[in-house]
Amino acid sequence: MSIVTEHTETRILALVHARGAISLEELLSCLPEWTWSQVFTSVDTLSRQGAISLRRRNFDYELRPASPRPAGFLEKSERVQSEEPHSAALP
Repeated sequence: MSIVTEHTETRILALVHARGAISLEELLSCLPEWTWSQVFTSVDTLSRQGAISLRRRNFDYELRPASPRPAGFLEKSERVQSEEPHSAALP
């Protein structure tokens, strides 16, 4: 990941957390130094990582901070790893 991408994601997270909810169009206007593509790529990455929630609102998208996962919630990959049989230790 490039430094520009990390900086873009950090700025997006800060804006989303500061406002609680922000439309994609508002977000783009707050970040004029980056292209639409750079912002969208960072929003996509943050959404896939579970850092933000992305919802369609009429003809726009709304970004919100991700809600915390409930206690005891495991990612699918974590469940698969915990369900795999463990090999017995050799003597």
